[in-house]
Amino acid sequence: MNATELDTPALYVDLDVLERNIRTMQERCNKLGVSLRPHIKTHKMPEIARMQLAAGAIGLTMAKTGEAEVMPGDDILIGYPLTAEKFPRVRELAKTRRITVAVDSVEIARGLPGINTLVEIDIGAGRCGVQTPADAVAVARACTNFQGIFYYPAWLNEAEFQAARRKIDAVLAALKAAGFEVKIVSGGSTPGMDRTHLIPQTTEVRPGTYVFQDATGVVQGLCTEADCALRMLVTVVSTSVPGQCIIDGGSKTFTYDATKGAPNYGLFPGRTWTMPRMTEEHGHVALNGSTAKVGEKVWVIPSHVCPAVNLQDEVWYGRNGMVEGKWTVAARGRVR
Repeated sequence: MNATELDTPALYVDLDVLERNIRTMQERCNKLGVSLRPHIKTHKMPEIARMQLAAGAIGLTMAKTGEAEVMPGDDILIGYPLTAEKFPRVRELAKTRRITVAVDSVEIARGLPGINTLVEIDIGAGRCGVQTPADAVAVARACTNFQGIFYYPAWLNEAEFQAARRKIDAVLAALKAAGFEVKIVSGGSTPGMDRTHLIPQTTEVRPGTYVFQDATGVVQGLCTEADCALRMLVTVVSTSVPGQCIIDGGSKTFTYDATKGAPNYGLFPGRTWTMPRMTEEHGHVALNGSTAKVGEKVWVIPSHVCPAVNLQDEVWYGRNGMVEGKWTVAARGRVR
């Protein structure tokens, strides 16, 4: 079946592009001399996780404990802050797999005896992570199986990366002075990959979006449309308003994460169309001098692919525009 025959909205993955993206990122990491521990938040599918591991990834990164419970792999990093009620589930996972967790508080570190831990350092994202080298030492002392440190570079620019390196240097020096051996320095993200060398202490990276790429990556110059392995097929359902058409995907299909750097919710390959507005089930598309007709099916590259995948139960896949099968989004809604 041709992918354009799918009922809409439908996510479709081009396997050739997906495999190329996985291979290219592994090669980049090999050249940088860092291990790859991809974040599964983007795809949430065991089948793709196995492809990443087979290509050379040392393990996987999860945000939530619930994701770890449905993902493959013997070496799992849970990168989201835990609370005490999650401890029994983490200990259960650790019976059969190597589990490492990121922590940024003494209280949580003390509650994980015997579990591998990384101390998270805030290097400028302002989200999670200890603020000072002294704080890092204090949390490390509360860990029973301290392994190293964890940082998230987000969208830091080069100057911010240089400042982050100085902070990482100070943290590592403080930990060494306190008698700690730092085996792991875990960092990296898809937008931060090209600046990984600016924090040369990094031993592993955790990019996620690279497997599919998205409209934000295209706009920010991180990739091209040809690198976007996943696209949403939608149908035009109304052309009543002049200069506009409505597609059958709104915020419940694409989410309200707009394209970074552009007031838009997706790219329409080969078209001048833009989608500056959405309601729950309606994508308001500006035709920008072009035309549309009811029933017409079109492809959209989501602005932020990760939440778009999380809104779907299944993803179709194939090559050359044909459908070969579908995957279940196994970790969809695994937010606990």
